[in-house]
Amino acid sequence: MTNFVKLIILALVGGFIGWITNLIAIKLLFRPHNPFKLPFGYKIQGVIPARKQELAVSIGNVIEKQLLAPDEIVQSLISEEDINSLKTAITTNVIKILKDKLPVFLHKFTDNTIKKQLDSFMEKDGDRYIHEMIESMVTGATENLKISDMVVEKINALDLDSFESMVLSVVKKELKHIEYLGAILGFVIGLIQGFIMLLF
Repeated sequence: MTNFVKLIILALVGGFIGWITNLIAIKLLFRPHNPFKLPFGYKIQGVIPARKQELAVSIGNVIEKQLLAPDEIVQSLISEEDINSLKTAITTNVIKILKDKLPVFLHKFTDNTIKKQLDSFMEKDGDRYIHEMIESMVTGATENLKISDMVVEKINALDLDSFESMVLSVVKKELKHIEYLGAILGFVIGLIQGFIMLLF
């Protein structure tokens, strides 16, 4: 067997060892799902299943504090078009309520005078009034809207297979790259070992 063939074999063996080592390490992130007892009191469990609760809390906190703040969510639900529609709806409903409560002979007064006053108010102060009302609602809503708690509840409700699938759907490509990188590094290390053996 020539030195070149030995060198290639060592490199291929190193590449295989590097690949299989990283593959096993990645599998051990998720498996076994449940603690597996070993002799002398040792036990093994996948890192992610063992720390599912902590991961759920961390993910929830990141989403709430850095990605989806409750006040941003609530405020994003209301556009300027919605405010304009709301002003029109307030005026229309006030007039309707007055007509239902007042005698018929006052309806014309309601349509002409009161509606004009409401339209004038809405044009002048309507935006400020509605924004103040929305801010008050947002403050109350954000106090009750706990995104982090919702995320934790959803993640904890997942079984371990579903949780594993969810994580893999996000990082599957990156984990494959780690496998390939292990093979490449193993191949290079195998070459280096082969050169050292040939030199000494």
